[in-house]
Amino acid sequence: MGSLLSHLQCSRCGAEHPAARLQNRCSCGGTLFARYALPGTHTEPDGRDGSATWAAIEARPTGLWRYRELLPVAGEPVSLGEPETPLLPLPRLSELWGADVYIKDDSGFAGASFKARGACVALTRAVELGVDAVVLPSAGNAGGAWAAYGARAGIDVTVTMAQSAPEVNKTEVTVAGARLELVDGTIADAGHRAAEIAAATGAFHAATFAEPYRLEGKKTCWLEVFEQLGRLSAGPGTFEAGHPAFVLPGTIVLPVGGGLAAIAVAKATEEVKAAGWAEGGGPVVVGVQAADCAPVARAFEAGATEVEPWAERPTTIAWGLRVPAPAEGALVLESVRRSGGSMLAAGENDMARAGRLMASKEGVWACPEGAATVWAAGRLAASGSLRSPVVLYNTASGAKYASAFAGLDLVG
Repeated sequence: MGSLLSHLQCSRCGAEHPAARLQNRCSCGGTLFARYALPGTHTEPDGRDGSATWAAIEARPTGLWRYRELLPVAGEPVSLGEPETPLLPLPRLSELWGADVYIKDDSGFAGASFKARGACVALTRAVELGVDAVVLPSAGNAGGAWAAYGARAGIDVTVTMAQSAPEVNKTEVTVAGARLELVDGTIADAGHRAAEIAAATGAFHAATFAEPYRLEGKKTCWLEVFEQLGRLSAGPGTFEAGHPAFVLPGTIVLPVGGGLAAIAVAKATEEVKAAGWAEGGGPVVVGVQAADCAPVARAFEAGATEVEPWAERPTTIAWGLRVPAPAEGALVLESVRRSGGSMLAAGENDMARAGRLMASKEGVWACPEGAATVWAAGRLAASGSLRSPVVLYNTASGAKYASAFAGLDLVG
């Protein structure tokens, strides 16, 4: 079995678009989502159903490409050996917080960041559709990931970044042979410049939400989590004895910059339930931003449906959270609210202390974005609002951020 990709659908106006054609946004300006002929909603000519599809998936090795039916890629992927990343139990924090707590640790990818998920899937699909040059803005880790996969595919990559972006990420881009263009301002200004380059050169514009398939790569994190929790549950399978059912977490706590990971939770949940691989309600999603760049959290607290740009220039050590104007803030708000979740904002020392707590108690050196989820989970536990099982999301290795922690209060 291969991809069940059927078409693209606008998240704003609902219009459908052909998936076989290279696409950016809908003509109305909305983001396009990939839609699949899922076993639970579509009858195939050979009569295959959810059980048959799951059997094909289960027979494959673990890893990002295990879920080919729910990915948009038709042929061989552009790959750097993407593994299934660990879902680690956190016994000491579980005891402290009175819940079953795990951390999904995506630090093991190429570039030591979860950005590899979106880059490998979106770039593979772009190459399949004839792209030979891409341009994208980045706050840091995405630029390095796209540069690496572009080198692997043999295509030209241009990355625009703010002058204030971390040196390690600038170096990743240039060492991988991509073009790096620095701009004054924030990632929003880098985004404007990337759009200009795309218009002037014909390079494919691959910014977050500007094309449909980066989201599909990010979705694989949650497909893995659901399956990993199913294995841990050791209960009867959905289709037959020995097949682990997908188990949905009670609470997911994740960092929110552009917000793609939060929307990916909703999409993954919708698809596995439609396929008949999971039942019940979806996870409560709690998003965490940095206090000095928290436009989504501010809008959530105000009860707003749209996100206003953050006026101040962010300086947070959580580079991935330096997103003052998320392109689809309204979709992030909708996804979080629909799940029954919330948005929180962590201070710099909050993240530093939570990172030390995670490292000293559980041995996991999380990036500041991942550490922010530890702080947020502690807040939720104190209010009695953690629903088990709880999954925290660490999006990158703390080792990439070692210098950023210097000078912060790690003890408090």
